[in-house]
Amino acid sequence: MTSPIQLARTYARSYEASSRKGKGTILDTLTEATGWTRDHARHQLRSQFHQIRAGVSLDAVVDRRRLKPKKFSSRAQRALELVWKSSGRPCGKYLEAAMADCLDSLERHGHLREGRHGYSPSVRRELLDISAATIDRYLRGAKAGDQDDSWLTGTGAGMRASLPRQRMRSLLEPEPGYFLVELLTITTLTDEDCVTVTFTDVEIGWVHTRTFAPGTQVVDMLAQMVRAVPFIVTGILLPPAVPDSAIEKWAEDNLIEVHCMSDLRQGSRVPDRTFSGLNLPLGTPHDIDAAVARVNQLWSALADRLNYFMPVKNPVGWRLSPAGERRREYDRPDTPVSRLIASGILCPEQTRELIEKSQGLDIAGLTARVEELKSTLR
Repeated sequence: MTSPIQLARTYARSYEASSRKGKGTILDTLTEATGWTRDHARHQLRSQFHQIRAGVSLDAVVDRRRLKPKKFSSRAQRALELVWKSSGRPCGKYLEAAMADCLDSLERHGHLREGRHGYSPSVRRELLDISAATIDRYLRGAKAGDQDDSWLTGTGAGMRASLPRQRMRSLLEPEPGYFLVELLTITTLTDEDCVTVTFTDVEIGWVHTRTFAPGTQVVDMLAQMVRAVPFIVTGILLPPAVPDSAIEKWAEDNLIEVHCMSDLRQGSRVPDRTFSGLNLPLGTPHDIDAAVARVNQLWSALADRLNYFMPVKNPVGWRLSPAGERRREYDRPDTPVSRLIASGILCPEQTRELIEKSQGLDIAGLTARVEELKSTLR
């Protein structure tokens, strides 16, 4: 089979000797045969012509990118794919920041063992040194052949991205406890409305999600969500038209500030991509309570994976690019649980409990549990 470089060398002499119209015809032929752009095809034709004149044989022409020795071993690449799948298939930027925590969990629970499948301390050091861009490059083939749907991989991720933090500075304390609230109504096959509520901490990205059975009052949903958060909730930001007298009375009794999204910016908020097109078949079982319980098990596993293993980053300001454009600056990515412990708002007993839970979580087990529960909701 003729390679693209061989084709370029075949046309190189005639390209240099042709008229402008003839060169265009050769470029059309070469781009159609190789898939190159016209600029790249033109560059290759001229390059091959100069090599012919210099007496350089085609065998001496090498693709330096393909023959360049890889910095990381094949064993490290195999281990990287295992870590990526076990952690829920995050992008390289977040997998790089979470690599140490993911490796610790996988080693602690026996998924990665020295001497098994080529894993060793040297492979671990390679994985800890790998950059985000290299992660994405090495995983390109695995991603291309992966058929996993991603609609349940990151509860709360869209909220973190669309949250109007800069307009909320007057409401926020520089510590965890202020939550953005997302309410999504899901109509079941029996024409009953279940409501899914997601709490996302504005400061540290802590996420808690729960689906409630039909007929549950919003104030009762909020009360249950607040009790489930492992630290003090100081304020909540509700969607427009949700606050009512019962919610205000409950918030006053519990010393929780309540604000409405419409007070902070005009128009509707950017939808959370996690819930975009969400269609949980809660009406498939005849028992709605059993279906809701199974969905909540799914939310729980996803929240543990996000809160304890997946880093988040917060905007800290702006900078000017070399071209003079304003670019957002972010802090160092870190997991919500690490941010929570570093904030200093927890007592020693709470800190100890969070650390023990973090060490006891198996990220591969969480991901397997998520896949199992997703399969029962199709």
